[in-house]
Amino acid sequence: MSAAFNIVHCFVLSVLGFLAVAAIVILIVKLVDKKPKPMTVETYGLALWLAAAGVFAFLIGAGLLVLPELDHMNLGLALTGGGFLSLVGSTFLNAAIAKVKRAAWPVVLAHCTERQLQMKAFLGENGPRYGWLWRVVCEINYGGKHYVISPMVNWSAFGLWNTVFWSEEKAQRFIVERVSPNGDCKLRVNPNNPLEAELL
Repeated sequence: MSAAFNIVHCFVLSVLGFLAVAAIVILIVKLVDKKPKPMTVETYGLALWLAAAGVFAFLIGAGLLVLPELDHMNLGLALTGGGFLSLVGSTFLNAAIAKVKRAAWPVVLAHCTERQLQMKAFLGENGPRYGWLWRVVCEINYGGKHYVISPMVNWSAFGLWNTVFWSEEKAQRFIVERVSPNGDCKLRVNPNNPLEAELL
């Protein structure tokens, strides 16, 4: 084998090794950190282990693919594909668990004091595409305390962001259906962190 071929192999294996170490560190941090986190960054047990298994399967499979002399190409392909599917599955599983947990949050009456519709550009295949996102500010009384919060509006299924409206008309219709003309609305509130809420 040529020296250049060996250098490429060493580089690829070094990258895969670095990624494996990084994955181990992230897994350990996730397991040790018991502090309550916002729903948008929460990772649940089964989904975390599924993601970890997916990462390691993908990395081992990639290693077997770049080392054809080991004669495990089929195994490499299977591990790479299975690892990728496991990562995707963990994302959907995490989103489903988060949605079920949010559904159990108590519903609280609120008063919306501010509504702002923001237009943003998103990169698409044919150049920028424009979408609309709501930012609302609400006041609630919960657990004997007064809170001013900015709830999630049209919370995405993946629980990481607000879903974008691709037409201003749909965005306006969405908020009209949820906030009365005098600002009354309902929020689903995280009982462990009332500053985290969802507009119903």
